[in-house]
Amino acid sequence: MEVIETALPTGMTKSRIQEYLREAPYPATRQGLVDHAREAGASGDIVRALERLPERRYANPDAVIETIGMLV
Repeated sequence: MEVIETALPTGMTKSRIQEYLREAPYPATRQGLVDHAREAGASGDIVRALERLPERRYANPDAVIETIGMLV
């Protein structure tokens, strides 16, 4: 099985993203994640990264973080 390397945008860490998404109701849509992050007080860079996610349902914060890393 091939391991896909992902890198988060500069200044963004896995723990920082999880801080705003851990309480989100999963599975979650892109818009649901954006709304939840805004309500949780996430910074603009995190909200913008979430807005760039492909529209689908995300099972957990790790799936979100992995996808953000692939978009860099």
